[in-house]
Amino acid sequence: VEDVCKKLKTTQKRGKRHSIIVLAEGVGNAQDLGKEIVADTGADLRVTVLGHVQRGGSPTAFDRILASRMGVRAVELLLDGKAARVVGIKDNKIIDMEINEALAMTRDFDKDTYEMVKMLSI
Repeated sequence: VEDVCKKLKTTQKRGKRHSIIVLAEGVGNAQDLGKEIVADTGADLRVTVLGHVQRGGSPTAFDRILASRMGVRAVELLLDGKAARVVGIKDNKIIDMEINEALAMTRDFDKDTYEMVKMLSI
């Protein structure tokens, strides 16, 4: 919380009037953290739990078709006696792989994008 408050104060001094703070699940109670930030910075703060916002949206046609395509593949795999598989999409094609293979996958950290986001957010 101290680091967040410090960054908010820095951006306020530069004249930035709006900020968005995103918390990962498990970091703590968003309402409590919001109160701490307001107490430290005096910021006009609103807490929104994204899960509540997401529940209200309707899926797009693309979302519905993708879900159907992936569901069909999952059922086909089960009918073929294949279990412990993960269904996904790659290059707009439905794929499947062993669950352990999927769990072992890693993504490279994109430092350039991270640095750009840091620069734009301050």
